[in-house]
Amino acid sequence: MTVRTARRGNLSADPPKRQPPCRSDRPCGARSIRSDANDSGASTIQHNANSTIRAAVIGPGTIGRIHVDALRRNGVDVVSVVASTLQRARAAADSLGILHADDGLAAALDRDLDAVHICAPNALHHELVLQALERKVHVVCEKPLGIDVAEAAELAAAARQAGVVHAVCFNNRFYPLMQEIAARRRDDLLGRTFLVRASIADDTLWHCNDWDWRLDPSIGGPTVVSSTTGSHLLDLVMFIVGARPTALCASFGTAHPNRRPPGFEAPESADTADSALDDLAGVLVHFSDGTQGVLSLSHVAAGHPYRVRVEIDAEHSGVSWDSERPNELWIGHRDEPNKLLVADARHMRPDARRFVEKAGAYREGFDETFRLLFRDIYGCIAAGNDALAPYPTFTDGHRQLVVHEAIQTSVAERRWVDLDWSAFDSLA
Repeated sequence: MTVRTARRGNLSADPPKRQPPCRSDRPCGARSIRSDANDSGASTIQHNANSTIRAAVIGPGTIGRIHVDALRRNGVDVVSVVASTLQRARAAADSLGILHADDGLAAALDRDLDAVHICAPNALHHELVLQALERKVHVVCEKPLGIDVAEAAELAAAARQAGVVHAVCFNNRFYPLMQEIAARRRDDLLGRTFLVRASIADDTLWHCNDWDWRLDPSIGGPTVVSSTTGSHLLDLVMFIVGARPTALCASFGTAHPNRRPPGFEAPESADTADSALDDLAGVLVHFSDGTQGVLSLSHVAAGHPYRVRVEIDAEHSGVSWDSERPNELWIGHRDEPNKLLVADARHMRPDARRFVEKAGAYREGFDETFRLLFRDIYGCIAAGNDALAPYPTFTDGHRQLVVHEAIQTSVAERRWVDLDWSAFDSLA
């Protein structure tokens, strides 16, 4: 599909350089979206122009700040930050060196934007995305795309109708060795995949008095661990396996059934049953290619601030990857010694090489996944064509929520659930 090109033209072809924060009416100079790994075989994304693409970030929390940094490193001018109040927006703009602060997306859109990054809580995504699409602005939305399938389907259709670039920030795909696993599967180096074991573990809610916005259904959506963390895991597993779930069986657990917001004082007679919110989950999955999956999610994994693990048992070899050692891919054999592949473009599959932009001695981590994701998104924005879309789109966000809805049904009805993809396919 041909998409609307950035109105200020494409990005500069000058090499990327760190620039000081802008504190005047002159926008920061553009830097390039490009790969410097030419000598290792990586393809590049370069666009010649003399002006920059303009973006705003909605939600100046931890992830929003990572978006700002990754955008700047890709040569995008972040012209506004949006928060729930003007005071919060100004404080964030000052700390990040952004010229404008706004207390609503409408005000930011009046600043002649090319793209918006939505880093607000889950329940706000639907309204904010539609607001941006009405103005024909390219949209990058944090996960999940919406709180249910209906919202996601509407947003995916609206984005296609608007003719803009649309992406969901499933950044875990963009670890170089995640791309390597997917490339090995596509190149038939794994053969048939038998079983995928995958998990995301963090300790965000380990204490009984830990609390954040995800625990409020009006903000975070109908579930906790499977709405937020689970969306990442579902997308990642479907990406590396290259197949969709056809049936699943799920269960939720609650480590602290009496968890309450700080300062909450319940009367002695209070019924605490409604406080049983899912902070851990398990899912058994059957995939369309015959692969089986065992997935686990936890917000109460002491000692793991955020750990993603993936292991695949397959016909020709096994593979195992751990985000706490992100630049090492274990390759398992039975009839020959096991191997450890480091993230070095010289030794990786051709499709994965372009995600390693530094020499093998210089490792890349979590923040680089955002930069690499945005590099591909803004490459399509600058080129005016997203036909290949080498990043997760709103269609991927819709797909993830189809699986999440099946998980909720399985938990509620305590049974295996078959997934019907006919409605999704008719739209996608």
